[in-house]
Amino acid sequence: MRHVLVRRDRPGRAEQRLRLQPAHAAYQQPFLEMIVYGGGLVREGTDTSGDVDIRDVTGNVVVFEADRETVEDFHRNDPYTLEDMFEFAIIEPIWQRMPDPNT
Repeated sequence: MRHVLVRRDRPGRAEQRLRLQPAHAAYQQPFLEMIVYGGGLVREGTDTSGDVDIRDVTGNVVVFEADRETVEDFHRNDPYTLEDMFEFAIIEPIWQRMPDPNT
């Protein structure tokens, strides 16, 4: 089953995100094969046509092909979470409607 993880940074955490990003990237490596889609939420007006300055990222959305417990463990042990980066986190089952996954 697919689950979505949505997290928004606490205000004023851009430098913390910059400092923790290498550890976060390394941490997520073993999970990559179960990630269907992932990306950063960004400040309004951020140019996303190329590389984005990590300090413009304000959270993230990750869709997993995994059970809830796996997604909860991913979130709980992420270096970002361990340093209290997020204002909130939502983990929910997700039903893909568009684009039609059957076509």
